[in-house]
Amino acid sequence: MTTKIIPPQKGLTDAFIKHLKPQTSRYEVADNACAGLRVRVGTTGKKSFVWLYSNPDTKKLKRLTLGRYGSGDDQLTLSKAREALETAKIKLDAGDLNNTASNTPKTVSELCDVFYEKRILPHLRRPDVVQQVIEHDIKPVIGTKNISTISTVALTKCIDIVVERGAVAHAGKVTAYLKQIFKFAEGKGYIDRSPAYSLDKKDLGVVLAKRDRWLDVSEFKLIWDAITNAPKMSLPVKNGLKVLMLTGVRSGELIKAKWENIDLNKKEWFIPKEDTKTLEEWTVPLTNEVVTLINELQGLDPVYVFAGRNGMMTDKVLGRAMRRFFESGALTIEQVRPHDFRRTIRTHLEKLNIAPHIAEKCLNHSLGAINAVYNKNTYLDERREALERWEQFLMLQVNPQEKVIHIRKAG
Repeated sequence: MTTKIIPPQKGLTDAFIKHLKPQTSRYEVADNACAGLRVRVGTTGKKSFVWLYSNPDTKKLKRLTLGRYGSGDDQLTLSKAREALETAKIKLDAGDLNNTASNTPKTVSELCDVFYEKRILPHLRRPDVVQQVIEHDIKPVIGTKNISTISTVALTKCIDIVVERGAVAHAGKVTAYLKQIFKFAEGKGYIDRSPAYSLDKKDLGVVLAKRDRWLDVSEFKLIWDAITNAPKMSLPVKNGLKVLMLTGVRSGELIKAKWENIDLNKKEWFIPKEDTKTLEEWTVPLTNEVVTLINELQGLDPVYVFAGRNGMMTDKVLGRAMRRFFESGALTIEQVRPHDFRRTIRTHLEKLNIAPHIAEKCLNHSLGAINAVYNKNTYLDERREALERWEQFLMLQVNPQEKVIHIRKAG
């Protein structure tokens, strides 16, 4: 049973609003100092400002959500709510209130668009990553559903579909973004409570062990030969995988490599900041074997070095190619993914007595905030020496030579 709340005669106050408690059903308390303004209290205690007004055309009562109560960036204080209401009244008189009301999303698809525009675009360096999940995994499944009535069960369907196709890591991203989207909706006052709070990765099959796979010396030749002898693998994919083994660049950087950024004479590969995960441009020194692999691809595509059938190779091609080795039985060792090559290089560079900070820079890892601000040294020469040492070590395992005599340096 809902207890009637009597508001202060002179109008709402912050102290009064803060002490409003949730009841068995949602209720509203009018502001006597601002006609039409009400504070709505949900069953969880969340408070929002709403305006109850009469539609000039239909004469029916309508309710406009102004925003969540609070002092945060996406919230309204009492004074700001009163200002927002006066602005809405002016727009109603001018016939523009429908434009204001239309800014409040009704469907999940509309909510995703507002979330992306307000929360993602201004704050993330790679907003396209979030947009891809929204457009591919969320909108097609629940985009038409009303945000005020959508259930937790409906949200789990988005995640279940991704888990069932075997993309458990990606399912973790979908879960995280659903939580963020509906928390944003709650914070803006669009809904009383997010239906995503109870989403748990363990319950949804998104339990991921931290991956620590790296190649032992005995596995170098097995992987290299499997790539070389793969019967249905295109040359760009073969050479691309080998370049990953030799350089440690990320797959996303490899597939975006353009001929205009490759200088085979200087043996350098420039990667623009927009093509990197860190959004910081860098130059990869090219070893002799890498130059040979890249040379073999000239003439296949006018723009992209490691090209697919229609231009840039997709980011899934390399992973799928590696997966086929193990699905077909061509390789019986523990499964390896392209990203494991980076961990392999980092591990073995240390064994080859490469200084830790140089090994980190070979993978374009950050050396910390202080270094990022004050140390602009790219260590290009040191990285070239490190990758040349790595190439010699790797190729010695791939093409073992008889009667190799190791001479210790004097001194």
